[in-house]
Amino acid sequence: MSNKPVLKLPKTISERLLESLSIVFLVGIYAYIIVIWSEIPDRVPTHFNIAGEPDSWGGKGSVLILPIIATFLFKTMFILSKFPHIHNYPVEVTPENAEDIYIASRKMLVVMNFLLTFFLVIGALEMINVAQGNEGLGMWYMIGFFVSIFGTMGYYMYRMIKLRKR
Repeated sequence: MSNKPVLKLPKTISERLLESLSIVFLVGIYAYIIVIWSEIPDRVPTHFNIAGEPDSWGGKGSVLILPIIATFLFKTMFILSKFPHIHNYPVEVTPENAEDIYIASRKMLVVMNFLLTFFLVIGALEMINVAQGNEGLGMWYMIGFFVSIFGTMGYYMYRMIKLRKR
């Protein structure tokens, strides 16, 4: 059993803003797909190689895969962010540093949740765009995705290590 303190910490304005933007992106991609459904070709790319070129194709309904994954991940991470005392940490959590560590962990989850939602929505738009015969984003999409996700993790892990002595 964990001996980490259980604290009720209100979300910051920036956390609420990022969560709201994530919801707007999710609602927006579903609305966009509904509006342009008749314009989406019957064959859409479902996978892209490292250069950003499609190398696997599927049916029209495949454009819903990324928004559905984004919705599932958003809900899961949203719920997980409410329970920072169950997270794993790179440092020991003590009653003295718990509040700062929990806030940093929660912010990391909220930022990563936003980034995942953003990049999965962009991915769905990319699938539609390429299916319609337009140029794709190329490898920059994946580079941006990985740099954003791992950069966020690295930043907040570093931050938690610096906060451990408080």
